[in-house]
Amino acid sequence: MAAAPASSAPASSASPARGEPTSSLAGAPDVDAAARGLRLDKPIDLGPAGALVATERGVIFRTRADELAGVPLDASGVRKRARSEDKAEPSEGARATRGAPPAFTSSSHGYWITRGKLVRKAFDWDAGGGAEALEVLADDAVDGSRVAASTATGPGRDVAVYIARASHGRDDRTAKLWVEGAAVAPLSSEGSGASSAAIANIGSRLVAVTLDERSAMSPVHARTIELDASGPPRLGADTVVFVGPSPESHNEIATAVGREGPFAFIPFARDTSSFGLASLLIGAEPHLDAPVEWTMYPNGIEPAPVDAARFCGRTWVAYVRPSAATPDAPSMLVLAPLDNRNWGAEITAGQGFDFLRVSLAPRSDGGGWLAWVGNGRSWVRGIKCS
Repeated sequence: MAAAPASSAPASSASPARGEPTSSLAGAPDVDAAARGLRLDKPIDLGPAGALVATERGVIFRTRADELAGVPLDASGVRKRARSEDKAEPSEGARATRGAPPAFTSSSHGYWITRGKLVRKAFDWDAGGGAEALEVLADDAVDGSRVAASTATGPGRDVAVYIARASHGRDDRTAKLWVEGAAVAPLSSEGSGASSAAIANIGSRLVAVTLDERSAMSPVHARTIELDASGPPRLGADTVVFVGPSPESHNEIATAVGREGPFAFIPFARDTSSFGLASLLIGAEPHLDAPVEWTMYPNGIEPAPVDAARFCGRTWVAYVRPSAATPDAPSMLVLAPLDNRNWGAEITAGQGFDFLRVSLAPRSDGGGWLAWVGNGRSWVRGIKCS
């Protein structure tokens, strides 16, 4: 995703865009955080790079053997137990994988793709891992793709969206929906495809968002999912809420719920000379021409990891951008709030890394966890509300 510096040409879209960030690598991120209503704990080195996801109680890794292993953390930002005492914590060799991370739900299940299958496994922090066998949920998944999953509030049933292989040589890959206690069903409507997916949980219903990367454009689809205590899901209309530019590489979607409803966050080369992060207001009822706001990067970046979550009373987005327009500029991991569709000032959370993955999660005390993979290592920082 290498685009020319954003400053080399004005943005051509009618959508408003935030200007080029001005944060410096020499800045004081903890001071910046305090000014924005947060306190960031010191980063914790979790060991070699792994397929990690931040959760309410710590960081969970998918291991080489398709197991789940966790690093439990307390609200002060330290490990709850020493490594030698923690059976749930993976050995460095076991978790050293660059595969896609699991999606973790509030029902304490992890979902991921392995050997062309959608699988899940229960995880128990208190018992030190998962004793239950790996469950195979579908056998037509695309290897290397990520799963989106959530536990529906009310019925308490898990939902997972995955990218399915084309059934015929000329067919597109599509998004499919697995619902606990129901059969797998198509999520993509006839004639549309999908390359990545995310789910937003708004209490009474879920909103699934999928990206369909094509050679000339990247339609973004959204549709609602409603569930009862049992039975099949009820799907809303498959709505194209936004049409992005042609992809330069594979993009992943992140979602979070704000005051106005669900948002989707997608890094895009907005035109031939600018690159940035598009935030789409999907809303509780998806509709055409979703409002979009852009935060522009000083240059393109590949990969461009992003994640989002709501904690400390606000919607926060974690994303990686270049620190400057020059091709060899170090990368920066930043946090920025999104309030009423307006981007707030950035907080520098990490810098100088070759970032591969970012994960953001709320925790029970109102704060959050920010985990990432960069420069061959796995890291986590606790976030407190000040």
